[in-house]
Parts: sequence; structure tokens; C-alpha cells
Amino acid sequence: MRTLNKVGLFLSTVLLLSLVSAQDANAQRRFGSSRGLTGDMALGIGISTVSAGQDDLNGAIDDAVSQRSASTKNLGNAWEFYANWSYRFSGTMYAFVFRPSYFTQKTEGSGTGGSYDYSLTGFTVFPIFRIYPLENSFIKFYMQTGLGYGSLNGSITAGDKSLDFKGSAFGAMGGIGVDFCFTDAHCLTVEGNLRYMPIERNITSGGNCTTGSDIPGISQCGGSSEVERGNSDLRTTMSGVQGLIGYTMNF
Repeated sequence: MRTLNKVGLFLSTVLLLSLVSAQDANAQRRFGSSRGLTGDMALGIGISTVSAGQDDLNGAIDDAVSQRSASTKNLGNAWEFYANWSYRFSGTMYAFVFRPSYFTQKTEGSGTGGSYDYSLTGFTVFPIFRIYPLENSFIKFYMQTGLGYGSLNGSITAGDKSLDFKGSAFGAMGGIGVDFCFTDAHCLTVEGNLRYMPIERNITSGGNCTTGSDIPGISQCGGSSEVERGNSDLRTTMSGVQGLIGYTMNF
């Protein structure tokens, strides 16, 4: 909730600043429109959910429930907060978008010996190619695809034992979206994307887990070794269906 409150405050601040500059932005857009597409730029911020199914971690949670009477529920959808910069190429329907994002997913509970908490945090960076096949003064429909990189940090607390780990991967995404532009400068953005970014290997980065019996569902941990579940690499993912809503300011 604290994260959402901070994001809400940030969004409100950006909206206030953008409204102050609306008159200048609208004038620039009107000047540009008289010459056709002119290589306009835009900034956007927003929030999304990602249906990232953490099967291995959820299996470890199930083991904690059965072995340590943990009350922890399986990890659900992840939250993601993004910002992007885009450039619409002059005289075309094509645009380039650069989008970094912050990824977070967590669940908490208690059981024998203390807390049983599981969390993932990380980031993605995606250059995206976008096409606007249909648009008018109010609605701008687009399709997009991109290749990017993601890094994910994990943390497990199981009673008096803890484990930190990390992994990374390259991936791809594609989807469709629409900008609802209430003025030339200010638009509401809605997107649906499919992202593929599995992380097949995670490495221990901290904590006091030293043997496979320390944490339910984890068969190897400690040092800088690979984290394993059932004697196979523990897998995490940033893949899934992404539903996004945001604000875009054209200038």
C-alpha cells in the first residue's frame, strides 16, 4: 500500500505540472499539425498487472504450508510501474518507444518459528517498435513489439532462515493499445501485452540459508550457488499477460 500511495502522489504531481504547461503544449501540437507529422515526442507513466505464474516458488510455499503450518498464500499477479519516452517519426505511422519498468510481487504469512514471506522485485528495459494503423483526433490505436532485458531479485523468509537470490534474462513482448486524447497534449493510455521473459537460473545472493533442509521446498542454497528446488534450478519469471493503464503527455 505504501508503494501504491507513493506512485499515486507521483502521478498526481506529474498531472499537475502537465496541466500548468498545457497551453504551451497545445500550441506546439497545433503548430506541428499544420505541417503534418513532425517527429513528435511524448512521455508516459502508468501501472499494470502481470500474470506472472511463479510455479516453483508457489510449490515451495505449498511445502511450507504442509511442513511448517504456514498461512502464506501463493503468489498472485505482479504489479509493475513504468515510464516511457516515445518518438513518432515524421510523416509516418511508425514510432519508437523506450520503456523501463519496476516489477514487484509478494506474499506474506506466518507459521512454525516465525514469518514465511516471499517477494520478488526487479526491473525491465524494453525498446519497442510501434505502428499506428488507425487514428483520429481523439483515438489513436497502435500495435507494438519489442525485445528487452529483465533482472529479478528474490527474497524468502522461513522462520529463522532467510534466502536472497537473483536472476536475469532477455525476452520479448507484443501487444496492442489505444490512446484516448482528451486534448492534443493529454491522453489516457490503455494497453494489453503478452510478455515472454522466463528466468531459468537464480543464484544465491544473501541470507543465512546454508543447506537444502533450511527452507521448505528449497533443496540447495548458500554461498554463491544456484538455488534449487527438487534438485533442479529454481525458476522465476516475468512472463505473462500484461494489462496496463497510464497517462501520456505529447509535446
